[in-house]
Amino acid sequence: MIIVFGLLGLCVIVVVHEFGHFVAAKLLNIEVESFSIGMGPILARKKIGTTEFRLSLIPFGGYCGIKGEADFKKAIENNLPEIEAEPHSFFENPFKRLAIAFAGPFANIVFTVIAFIIIAFVGKTYYSTEPFVLLVTDIYPEISSAAKDAGIQSGDYIFSIGDKKIENFSDIYSTVAIHPDETLNFGILRNGEKLYIPVNIAMDKATASGKIGVMNWVTPEIVNVAEGSAADKAGLKIHDVIIESNAVEIKHTAGLVKSFDGKSSALLKVKRNNEIIETELALDKTKDGNYNLGIEFNYLTFEEKASSFWGGIAAGFTQTGELIALTLKTITWFFKGIDVTQAISGPIRITVMLGDAAKTGFSEGFREGLVIFLNFLSLISVSLFIMNLLPIPVFDGGIILFAIIEIIRGKGVSPKTMEKIQVVGIFIIGLLFVIAITSDLQYVFGQAKSFITGLK
Repeated sequence: MIIVFGLLGLCVIVVVHEFGHFVAAKLLNIEVESFSIGMGPILARKKIGTTEFRLSLIPFGGYCGIKGEADFKKAIENNLPEIEAEPHSFFENPFKRLAIAFAGPFANIVFTVIAFIIIAFVGKTYYSTEPFVLLVTDIYPEISSAAKDAGIQSGDYIFSIGDKKIENFSDIYSTVAIHPDETLNFGILRNGEKLYIPVNIAMDKATASGKIGVMNWVTPEIVNVAEGSAADKAGLKIHDVIIESNAVEIKHTAGLVKSFDGKSSALLKVKRNNEIIETELALDKTKDGNYNLGIEFNYLTFEEKASSFWGGIAAGFTQTGELIALTLKTITWFFKGIDVTQAISGPIRITVMLGDAAKTGFSEGFREGLVIFLNFLSLISVSLFIMNLLPIPVFDGGIILFAIIEIIRGKGVSPKTMEKIQVVGIFIIGLLFVIAITSDLQYVFGQAKSFITGLK
């Protein structure tokens, strides 16, 4: 199901993009020869008017074949000084060509606005913890922590970062992630006293996101025990508080997990009402190496209620604008020494991540799955919008650049020059493709290694 969800999502985004080109061409009386959902061998076809609509085998996007490709090829082969465009073809008019090229990325923005409007209308539920922080160095001393360097302590309550109000730990994570290499004031509540501490947010070179070296502080109070699980067999019950594990005092769940290292079982001391109970917990692991104990701890439920009609419309445009601004900002991070083979995701990794997010969301309920799926699609859609508008030949941005040059000069770039520039564009795309596939392979081998390790 993960692959199905992932392919479906990517197919939707690409088809939306191509449909933008299709609509613009039709409105401008430019002939569309073919429009396909999917790539590769054609499974079914039907011609309506001058356009052949196709359903193709590989559910990985689609394409829009606009009349005029033969005009460019003919100009190259005959060494013509300019492209001799046929009536109703792509090269007929630079203004129409510009509009058609822009319509694809624009369709992705329209999709994103609609997706955010739907999310605002349905509302969403998510789970997090209160914004108490635990320094990662308390658990893993070898890892650096910008928060510790700045003077933040484990147990501090963060109520603001910069001008953003913090309501839960998820707010901390999401705010820090989009401000790498920046210094922001953190509002801290410590022993009833408000403090404001400037923190130099570090950049994670692998993900190009910000990090400060904190974890969420989760009190080890049990809120659910799965029937038949290791926890159930150990006699653990709802409202039990784990206070000791393998002779180590436990204050938070991260410390509890740390106490399991190298052990096949854990000797626990549990506070139940006013009693202290001792029990032994078998440490079962899943195939990916995580503990499968059948315990849920005290996470909080946060509800964002459905917006009004106009509130939802406004949210759609506002959140789309914010996502575009953030995506443009991330481009600058590529000049700060990040590991591009980790930070750039290829089609395989995107498919798996999108599918996994959707599967996880829908397992919680239809609304939760829809919100997660649309959020992820919106992120990809905006990325496709910006990438395609880059002034690189072969991309829509390159086509737009050639059209603008023709409008200004009164004549187009010669076919031979255009061909040479396109070779450069193809090289750039090829380089990006190699980086993306390298990233994908590292991801696949990493997942396989984790799976094999989990089987041992």
